[in-house]
Amino acid sequence: MQDLRFAVRQLARNPDFAAIAILALGLGIGANTAIFSVFDTVLLGRLPFADPDRLVMVWEDAAHLGFPRNTPAVANWLDWSKRNTVFTGIGAIRGASRNLTGEGAPENLVGSGMTANTWEVLGAKPLLGRMFAEEEDRKAAPVVVISHGLWQRRFGGDVRVLGRKILLSDQPYEVIGVMTADFAFPERLNDIWIPASFTPNDFANRGAHFLTCVARLKPDATLERAQAEMSGIARQLEREYPQSNRKIGVTLVPLREQIAGDLRLALTVLLMAAGAVLLIACANLANLLLARASGRRQEMAVRAALGASRMRIVRQVLAESLLLAGLGALLGLVFARVGMIVLEKLIPSGLAATALRLDWRVLGFALIASILTGILFGLAPAIASARTNLHGTIRQGDRGAAGARRNWLRDALVISQVALALVLLSGAGLMIQTLRNLEAVDIGMRKDHLLTMSTFLANGRYPDHAKRHAFYTLVLDNVKAVPGVVAAAYTSALPLTTPGNTSGYRIEGQSPAEALLAGQDALFRVVTPEFLETIRGRLKEGRWFTNDDRNSTLPVMVINESFAIRHWPGQSAVGKRFSVGYRGGTPDTPRWLTVVGVVKEIRERGIDIALKSAMYMPSAQSELYWPRPADLVVRTSVEPESVAGAVQQAIWSVDKDQPVSRLRTMQEVSDRQLAARSQQATLLGAFAGLALLLAAIGIYGVLSYAVAQRRKEIGVRMSLGARPSDVLTMVLGRGVSLALVGLAIGIVASLALGGLVKSMLFGVAPQDPITLVSVSAALLLVAALACAIPARRAARVDPAIALRAE
Repeated sequence: MQDLRFAVRQLARNPDFAAIAILALGLGIGANTAIFSVFDTVLLGRLPFADPDRLVMVWEDAAHLGFPRNTPAVANWLDWSKRNTVFTGIGAIRGASRNLTGEGAPENLVGSGMTANTWEVLGAKPLLGRMFAEEEDRKAAPVVVISHGLWQRRFGGDVRVLGRKILLSDQPYEVIGVMTADFAFPERLNDIWIPASFTPNDFANRGAHFLTCVARLKPDATLERAQAEMSGIARQLEREYPQSNRKIGVTLVPLREQIAGDLRLALTVLLMAAGAVLLIACANLANLLLARASGRRQEMAVRAALGASRMRIVRQVLAESLLLAGLGALLGLVFARVGMIVLEKLIPSGLAATALRLDWRVLGFALIASILTGILFGLAPAIASARTNLHGTIRQGDRGAAGARRNWLRDALVISQVALALVLLSGAGLMIQTLRNLEAVDIGMRKDHLLTMSTFLANGRYPDHAKRHAFYTLVLDNVKAVPGVVAAAYTSALPLTTPGNTSGYRIEGQSPAEALLAGQDALFRVVTPEFLETIRGRLKEGRWFTNDDRNSTLPVMVINESFAIRHWPGQSAVGKRFSVGYRGGTPDTPRWLTVVGVVKEIRERGIDIALKSAMYMPSAQSELYWPRPADLVVRTSVEPESVAGAVQQAIWSVDKDQPVSRLRTMQEVSDRQLAARSQQATLLGAFAGLALLLAAIGIYGVLSYAVAQRRKEIGVRMSLGARPSDVLTMVLGRGVSLALVGLAIGIVASLALGGLVKSMLFGVAPQDPITLVSVSAALLLVAALACAIPARRAARVDPAIALRAE
């Protein structure tokens, strides 16, 4: 307590130093705490499943088609379940969105059809009620388990909801359970879970790939053993079913890794960057405290003369450091809370959590960080103070220079700051270039003035193709009549949002076996006639669809350039024919589709995902095919949001119970694609800027102290004929030399760490020379500016005054 009281008095005597130190530490500890909160939530936090580390996702490996984690076919899942010996069970989930009507506004609910064993595999328990049973799954019983969010949103948290009948896509379902608030599977947006209820045809189908599978490892099974066994089963299926399972493997992914996705690497990099900022701040404070220790040599000598041991002096100086770190941590918690609000966007959709909290784990991290920080930047000054030469210091007072060892340590701290700053600057530079490259990608369409929304049609209300087509036609006619609307159309998958939804095909003249061996697979989109024109696609040859492309006319398709170049390089694709269906369609009676147009590639899969062959079918001719238009795209002459209400009313004038969901502009869709990288670039840029500022302060502090140390020497030099320019060059030379050494170390470190961020980059190499040269030049310039003030101060030393003071 004596040491702490003394430390408080010392800081009170030096408020400027205390304020700068606490602010620097607050920023460093706050940044680390905020990033750790995301790291903890995503990678370390508790998942709402029993023994979640034994849960794995099971994917088909169709890497030869561009899908290393492909959704499995039902028949393959069934064989996996029967033949494996490493899992207690494999649960299967299919999409099962439903429209909730009857009470309140119509709402489209994100749903999943789950096999009954999935609940057992997950080890999940409901908050209220029960899960559905195997018998209910087998008989397609109309029962539903609802999410905690839906229970609160639509039913006010009423416990009497159990046993209640609700209308889902015009069919009554009995609510039998309510999940806990922290349950999210397969993702956070899920509102309902109903029985998967596969049919005999589903169980025999290896061509339709639409499942999500999760399995639980047996207690004695390892991931490696499970992967080996499942790969063996995949090879068996390939031999038994060569037409459907050729080159189809199995990939196992731990559930936590699946949820985190690419965020694991990004969070690791951000945590390392925040740690680097804190290290730079510690180096700065260590330098400042070393300078203060030099000024307190006589005080420490007197304490030693009065009987203080070296450990007592070390403890006293460390008490001051720990006090600074503690105050910095308190300020850091304020910064962290603000940062956590921003970082909540990084929480993946597979987690139920939507907000970050200052829980005991995060507070514990901040406490440990502050203690380690205090020791880290306080230890060297404390040891330096304890090593004071008792007799020499008392005899000489405060005169004399510090020893070479202390100067070497201060220089090393500055060099390390520059090196760390360069690593952060190069990383930020690469991320900024990545963001610019992504923003410059040609997406094959114009995203301005485009409003989008979804209308998922219920099978019960729209059971056949004719009724669905009539709905699209009426809605589009009404929407086009809205003032400010230029064009409108439907598609089965909005551009930039769906990496899959593909189909195999066979070119006329190919045999089914040749098509199979070629591995032909393309994105398959069903659209209304004006869709490609509405999004301002670029026609390369041929024509767009028209209203004359009906069921009774020639079946036609529009393909993209990749498709045309692959099969008809150097010639026109218009007039060529192919059939669509799994691996080439029905061999005996293919339905040939004629190419009438070729469009420039549209980034259907996403901005940073590789282009793929694509084909577009007019909705009027799509009765025999699965994809159904659901996404409405509206081009406007005014701000898109301004017509959103009128467009919704136009839809409800056709069907008042039709939910309208996912209302957003195409610009918002594009921005969400870049949101994660934009935030990563912003954070790295902020950390790099802070590191640059702290490094500049470090160089300035070292040179200022050196000038004050060497006033007598400078006075002697100038009295013997040295010019101010010589002194200026001497001081600048020392500062720049420290910066150059730091740059050299930083460049080597940047090259070594480049591979770490490789997967986060787009269109730029991790060892990009332009980035390294640019950030090195910027850092050197800042270092030179930091040297300028101490150098000018040294050049203006009056030798007479300096020597008289000595």
